[in-house]
Amino acid sequence: MDKINLWQCILAPMAGITGFPFRKTALKYGADFCFTEMISAVGFLHNDKGTLELLKTGNDIAKTGIQLFGSDPDILAQAAKKAADKGFKVIDINMGCPVKKVVKTGAGSAILKDLKRFSLIVESVRSALKDSALTIKIRSGFDENSVNFMEIGKIAEKSGVDAIFFHPRTRSLMFGGAADHALIKKLKEGINIPVYASGDIFSVSDALRIKDYTRADGVMFARGAIGRPWIFTEYICARLLDKNKVCAEPVIDSIERNIDYKIDIMLELTGETCLFYGKERGYNIIKPHLYNFLKGFKGSKNLRIMVNNAKTENEIKDILNIFKTSRYEYTGTN
Repeated sequence: MDKINLWQCILAPMAGITGFPFRKTALKYGADFCFTEMISAVGFLHNDKGTLELLKTGNDIAKTGIQLFGSDPDILAQAAKKAADKGFKVIDINMGCPVKKVVKTGAGSAILKDLKRFSLIVESVRSALKDSALTIKIRSGFDENSVNFMEIGKIAEKSGVDAIFFHPRTRSLMFGGAADHALIKKLKEGINIPVYASGDIFSVSDALRIKDYTRADGVMFARGAIGRPWIFTEYICARLLDKNKVCAEPVIDSIERNIDYKIDIMLELTGETCLFYGKERGYNIIKPHLYNFLKGFKGSKNLRIMVNNAKTENEIKDILNIFKTSRYEYTGTN
């Protein structure tokens, strides 16, 4: 991709998760690039208050892409141009969201059902952009009877799309079953633009295995990064060791068990979240991160219940400090 280098490890756009505080923290702890939450093209053009909050980047706009969703080629093109004018260098169009309320509007993965509309969208958005890169996030198809990612990829390449983020599940699978990473390998071999691997990357070991198997240009962490913003540093370290023919597993294991370090980062993320959203909203927004972080520790079920019942930022911080001093054993299981 000649317009911008997205490097190796990227934070995926996730609704309700990848707001500014989490993106800021992920970039601080090793993410090469990140995306905003999925943003309505219509809401963006109308300067919707909630939409504008999602656009916050601080000093990190050079490492932040905007992900737009919609179904109308002209509206998406206008929104993409507006985003580029605001300084975003990577504009991503969501063509993979499986959620019913998005699909029923003709957006997200519904676009995969209509190759003509797909072509119109990417051509319109590409024409609206000058210096910014255009990327798309796709699934393998809408359902098992319409697995058309190769056609999508070839049209995208021909239409000037700069890179594809590929989650190899159909829309009908939602997040069930297993991501078929062989499809990423096939797409990578079949087109000449960068392809980034997504789907079921929950650990550094997953990322190394999938990257090496698919030969993708990089990996996109989604659910595996929730409550684990340091996973990017872990991946970078492991990747460097792997390239130098040094066994990465002991180092990964050592990093994964550095609990004090991680609790300090979670305390930092909690503070950033409550500062940005306000304490009342912030302590609810941080909860999914805390639930995910606490998984895998023996006896942490009670702490997750405490997190669920917490009403203030200070209560959240108290729980993390209890966890820090209690030396919970990491087992790797729920």
